[in-house]
Amino acid sequence: MVRALLASVLLLALGAYASSEYDYVSYAGYKAIRATITTEEQVSVIEKMGMDVWSHDSVATMDDLTINVNPEQLAALESLDVQYHVLNHDVGASIAAEREELLHREATPLQPQFGVAINATAPAWYNSYHTAAEIFQYLQTMANSFPSLMKYTASIGTTVNNNPIPALVITGTSGNNKKKVFVQGGQHAREWVGPATVVFLIESLVANYSKNDQFGRDAKELMDTTEFYVVPLLNVDGYLFSWSSNRLWRKNRRLVSGTSTYGVDLNRNWDGANWCNLGASKTPSSDTYCGPNAFSEPETQASTRWFKANGPYAGSIDYHSYSQLMLRPWGHVNTPPADEARLKQLGDGYAAAIRSYSSRVYRSIPSFQLYYTTGTASDNWKWTSGVNSPLSYTVELRPPEGDSAGFQLPANQIAPNCAENWAAFVYFVKDIKA
Repeated sequence: MVRALLASVLLLALGAYASSEYDYVSYAGYKAIRATITTEEQVSVIEKMGMDVWSHDSVATMDDLTINVNPEQLAALESLDVQYHVLNHDVGASIAAEREELLHREATPLQPQFGVAINATAPAWYNSYHTAAEIFQYLQTMANSFPSLMKYTASIGTTVNNNPIPALVITGTSGNNKKKVFVQGGQHAREWVGPATVVFLIESLVANYSKNDQFGRDAKELMDTTEFYVVPLLNVDGYLFSWSSNRLWRKNRRLVSGTSTYGVDLNRNWDGANWCNLGASKTPSSDTYCGPNAFSEPETQASTRWFKANGPYAGSIDYHSYSQLMLRPWGHVNTPPADEARLKQLGDGYAAAIRSYSSRVYRSIPSFQLYYTTGTASDNWKWTSGVNSPLSYTVELRPPEGDSAGFQLPANQIAPNCAENWAAFVYFVKDIKA
């Protein structure tokens, strides 16, 4: 009864955006484990049983995987003598506690007081996660408050479920011949801290543009030298579903033709070298299902159109979680691109800026050193498309690799996560050239 009530209240909170109603996935009996995988047989069982691999250290050895497993899956791993330790003994209880916290959060003011200060208390907005409707309302209100700095476009296209995908253009009132930077969040539904971080970056730019402190001076320098093109939440349908029905949902909400299976992994649906080869699956039930063809999904189509229409860009970042990584091309081969030295320098600088600000350690590595991928936005399509190819990165946010929180970064870490990435974002934008 309590679970049904929670679901009802949270569905009402979703606002006008359409989402399908399903029984909420409880994940009762699931454990998050850290497993050392040493044989091909063990890898095969993980794949055949559809285990949810949250993160891992290296594709070279496939060791030290974080996996969310049910009792049957855990027994299968134990039968193969997989060595592991438990990170979270009850994933279902963690999800239930988070939902309870969301139910009792304080209501966000309709007229928020914008402004973010590093080394000070962040606005109350960043004390909690927010529904898609709340995110878009917050950004619309921000745009209305700073009309000379920020243009809010309610829809650059629609999702599978016909929900609009908003986007923004942000720049200062001074300066000429500005470079362009593209920022995107929310490709994967369960990675809630991604859209929160993008909103924080937007607010940091516009709300502090006229302030006479270091934070304001940084914002003004960035805004007067750069035009920012931002898609804060691409996978609207999946994000809605992660609130209403399945906290750990990753993909969009496409009903795959000829099956009863839902979802395409948007970050395997971008065209590029060796599309849907390594690190992607052609099996619809897989969390990395690439779709029937590249750009089959309206979400990737919409972002691509908008990206191409407004380029060329000097830089691009796609925000994800988790593992605290700054990933650069390539993802599909282990040979470096022509601009490897520059890509490494900029990525290393982003990680160093975070370490200097908060002492958090982000690893700056080529994507293939984590795992091989094809069909991704930042380290494949944007770099190989031949048009508008910027210095392009994927940032994996908090928590670190092997952390028990996984995709459920505690709400009290949202603001610190955002602040350290603002410090790095300032470095990134200042360092790139038009």
